Amino acid sequence: MNLLINEPPLQVLPTLAVAIGLNNAIVVQQVHYWLRVSKNERDGDKWVYKTIDEWREEFPFWSKRTLERVIQNLEDMKILAAGNYNKLKMDRTKWYRIDYEILNKHCNDAFRQNGVMEPDKMAEWNTSICQNGTRQNGVNVSDKMTVPITREYTETTTENTQRKSSSRKRVYDESSVHYQLANRLYQKILGNDPNFKKPNLDVWADQIRLMMERDNRNVQQIEYLIDWSQNNDFWQSNILSTKKLREKATTLILQIKADKAKESKVKSPNYSRQGRKEIVPEWFNNRNEKEDIETTAVEMGQEIDFDEERKKILEMLGRKENA
Repeated sequence: MNLLINEPPLQVLPTLAVAIGLNNAIVVQQVHYWLRVSKNERDGDKWVYKTIDEWREEFPFWSKRTLERVIQNLEDMKILAAGNYNKLKMDRTKWYRIDYEILNKHCNDAFRQNGVMEPDKMAEWNTSICQNGTRQNGVNVSDKMTVPITREYTETTTENTQRKSSSRKRVYDESSVHYQLANRLYQKILGNDPNFKKPNLDVWADQIRLMMERDNRNVQQIEYLIDWSQNNDFWQSNILSTKKLREKATTLILQIKADKAKESKVKSPNYSRQGRKEIVPEWFNNRNEKEDIETTAVEMGQEIDFDEERKKILEMLGRKENA
């Protein structure tokens, strides 16, 4: 395996790594980059949010435990400020921003304590790294930190931003049609199984969105599929998510059409003559044979009231005897 550089290399300022530690510097650098392109503004600050698994895509060389430890360390140092602006209380995805004033303080304290830089060099650090450049979150940010952790990110910002955005979980307003349809399925399932665990309705709503945007299903069709599947003995145990509903939509539609065709045939006025044969005794429509059968029955020691038997058969068939 060739381990020389054939892919975008990691990039972090050595001075930042010296000040707060290499692992911390790598994470802070990447958070800073995503804050620069973030459109998530809350309470006057820009934020970036990702699950721990999404952060691992940024740092595949670390284990999940190591990454959690680094992020927690930055929170403890108050360099990373954490927030939760998720609409669902059950969604624990953390939002982060950098407290640049705290970062600046850590850098200066580290240099003073370790004597890494002479006063003039420290002044240069303050000027070039922490104070000059574009304002971010109300604090001046260095132009030197605006580069992403890999060199080629700058040239593919649009592509990578779109890729990351697509992998990020969407948050849907509870009044949106996507969320409402997702919740409709959940309530129907809950009616069949009160112990069904509540799903992430944002994830379910996203599948509804795909059904509408990519599969060209309209609201009425999706509502019908939800209700029909949860009233069907077979499908109610197989359609337990909007993802499965989307996968099986075509199959459901074909079965619904087949059932309706069968039902229409049953209701046809000619169905009873074409598809149903009434089975009655041979003597039922032949009154001439009645006396012979009665005689034979008496000889065999049996007494049969054929008029009463005929009446019973007519009642069973829902017909009245002609006068």
